[in-house]
Amino acid sequence: MTKQIAIIDPFVKSPVINCFNGLVNMLGLQATYHAPSLSGLQTLQLERDKTHAYMILGSASNVDDYLPWHAPLAQFMEEELRRGKPVMGCCFGHQLMCHQFGSEVVFYHENQEKLLGEREIKIEIDFWDFKKGESFHIPVTHRQYVKSLGPDLLSVGTGLPNDIVIHRTLPFIGTQGHPEASDYFCKEDIKILSDEEQKLAQNDGRSLILRFFKHFQIL
Repeated sequence: MTKQIAIIDPFVKSPVINCFNGLVNMLGLQATYHAPSLSGLQTLQLERDKTHAYMILGSASNVDDYLPWHAPLAQFMEEELRRGKPVMGCCFGHQLMCHQFGSEVVFYHENQEKLLGEREIKIEIDFWDFKKGESFHIPVTHRQYVKSLGPDLLSVGTGLPNDIVIHRTLPFIGTQGHPEASDYFCKEDIKILSDEEQKLAQNDGRSLILRFFKHFQIL
């Protein structure tokens, strides 16, 4: 029996219900859906005692937009981490939590061009159940990235710098990619992946998610 995971969709334009459905259907998650841009933290707070772990998905907003729900969400996630609840951040979720822990998040290209496709991310050190030398191909679509890390964070995977980051003492992992990417997301948001690239990246993304939550005995 899986433990309940709260999946947070920090959308500002269109919700990614397809990614939520894909995670539930493909990975067998017991999950709840939350949209802080619509309801703030209300639904997260109502489910707090039933929730054992969290995933924060991508967003069209940037951490330096400082939308009204950004800081409260990051603070809530830090509080839950300090209560021992695992948190995975994907793309914006990765950037939001890295920023919360003192990291610098900036545009990768000066002209703010978007990085699109899939990227191989190589594991640089042994950590948890991951081994140095492993690699994951992960779907990507982003303009910003984590340029430098706060003192409590550790870079463990690179394609770009800080592509996968963990907290040194808390159960947090962040990835600049979209391991949660659904078929619809790959076709409509990334658009340029071949069928073979998409299949590889989705399989590796699901593997990354599963191994994180299995390590912390959520699945």
